[in-house]
Amino acid sequence: MLRFLSLLYAGVVKARNALYDRGLFRTYKTTPVVVSIGNIEAGGTGKTPFTIALSSELSRRGLKVAIVTRGYRGSLTGPVIVERRHSVKEAGDEAVLMACSVDAPVIKSPDRVKGVLFAHNHLGSEIVVLDDGFQHRRLERDFDIVLVSRDLSHEGLLPTGALREPASSLGRADIIVAMKGAPYEGPRADLRPLCLVDATGTTRSLQSLSTQKALAFCAIGIPSHFFTMAEGLCMSVERISFRDHHVYSRADITEIMDKAAGKDIIITTEKDLVKIDPVWFGSLAERLFAVRVALDMPELGKIADEIEQLVRDRRIPGQG
Repeated sequence: MLRFLSLLYAGVVKARNALYDRGLFRTYKTTPVVVSIGNIEAGGTGKTPFTIALSSELSRRGLKVAIVTRGYRGSLTGPVIVERRHSVKEAGDEAVLMACSVDAPVIKSPDRVKGVLFAHNHLGSEIVVLDDGFQHRRLERDFDIVLVSRDLSHEGLLPTGALREPASSLGRADIIVAMKGAPYEGPRADLRPLCLVDATGTTRSLQSLSTQKALAFCAIGIPSHFFTMAEGLCMSVERISFRDHHVYSRADITEIMDKAAGKDIIITTEKDLVKIDPVWFGSLAERLFAVRVALDMPELGKIADEIEQLVRDRRIPGQG
């Protein structure tokens, strides 16, 4: 049955891409330079940290940047600017995390075209970074960045495999970035642990972890990378993993607290921390931290240079 569903899914993906390739499905060209950051895998490639890093670099150069995201599982229909006051239930975990991490507006809009138009008309954005946009072909983009986190040569399509699209779809990308040691030529990037951060935003050094016993939990696409990172930082680590975008229940918190007995620290990801009220942990809240990561990519500046040139060309009438 799963193989049949995978073949059916493959047929739908192939037909949809063919209709866009032949111009039979309408696409929308917008005024801002649209940069898509996406993947062909089902989560876990590092799109959110990459989006944060690239948007921050472009903003640092004085460019007017906005991030448009669908805000997975968020109830707000948008377009709406995500603020710190928004809950994860309203905007989605990744949208809230980006809003707390980037000095650029984050717009939740399941309709990406409306989101880009909102960014341009209301905020004057000249660059829109499209979070998880590779499959969203209705909106034309000027620069497609695709992140790859594993060897895709023998991966199957959903639901039997991890692929959203066949590996041949990578041909649509302008740049393929090998994340987390993936075996691909070209630009490479990884996520480097930077510091610990608590629910109030207070940071602390990682150095103390080397002598501590930790309970690590997360709900991300590929949890093994986070757990391996934690094991490299702590004296010992006990693991608990949940499905990607999991909404924590009281039973989950009880399980985490029970297993945290005898541990020096409880660590998770920033994507998980924004979904948690420290009050749930009672007296253990003072031991709850997220590991803040930074994108380690020497060639990020070169990618930003190319995007900045696209903006300059777009400013000249008749160019871009």
